[in-house]
Amino acid sequence: MKIIRKLQKHIALAILAIVLATLIIPLPAVRAAEGDLWDEYAMPSTRQKERLLDNAELLTSDEESELLDALNSISARHRANVAILTVDYHNGPIQDYADDYFDYNGFQADYDGSGILFMLSMADREWAISTHGTAAYVFTDYGQEELMDEMLPYLGDGDYYEAFQKFIEVSERYFTLYEEGTPYDYGYKDTSPAALRKAFIICLVIGLIIGIIPLLCMAGALTSVKPNNNAAGYQIHNGLHMAMHRDTYLRSTTSRTKIPENDRSSSGGGSSFHTSSSGSSHGGSHGHF
Repeated sequence: MKIIRKLQKHIALAILAIVLATLIIPLPAVRAAEGDLWDEYAMPSTRQKERLLDNAELLTSDEESELLDALNSISARHRANVAILTVDYHNGPIQDYADDYFDYNGFQADYDGSGILFMLSMADREWAISTHGTAAYVFTDYGQEELMDEMLPYLGDGDYYEAFQKFIEVSERYFTLYEEGTPYDYGYKDTSPAALRKAFIICLVIGLIIGIIPLLCMAGALTSVKPNNNAAGYQIHNGLHMAMHRDTYLRSTTSRTKIPENDRSSSGGGSSFHTSSSGSSHGGSHGHF
């Protein structure tokens, strides 16, 4: 009996030791799935990847070098990571993948977490934008739509180098506007001298076209005019007939149709946010090209 109690005591102590060990010894981080471009689902203290990773091999080596230099330059200038990722395929929804790539490769470790990632996945011809920190307010929802409007023609034509150049160019403009206190958003009006000159030239050209067309039409009509030696052609030979005509007012009907409000105007623009698997708050958008 004493032996059984002693064994039970030893077993209980062993179980207690195992439980304490699991509580004290930290568990290893969960490994990333095969195909994911990060080692584990943990936030590193330093950035793990270059700001350009062309895994889908869409660029030449010279193009890759030029774009990486431009990304490093704009990132340092505006203190935010501006990065590009291309892959052949990805796991899960592309928005989640872009957020996780940003988080688990340490892009939050620089510049207080401010940054933007543009991602392409070629299997389903998808794109995604992931923003974080201050950059989420630089790239508003409306700004992202306008950015993609400028990039999509190049992406559709397979001109990826020009598309990425346009991404960097527009990003530069958005950061500058934000730093000047006027982020690019719904209702933004460009009042720079270059924009005003462009608007003046467009208005001038439109005015000239509107003025010239009626003159050309009148000139064309005058070509059929010929001199007439008498007024016989203008006489009415059936005589003059007059009749009484009366307009009687009966009633009036007014039809009203409500003009739908613009969704962004009512919402006031700005940036929308979602939470990534790391628990971080991200802005962003995604679609197909």
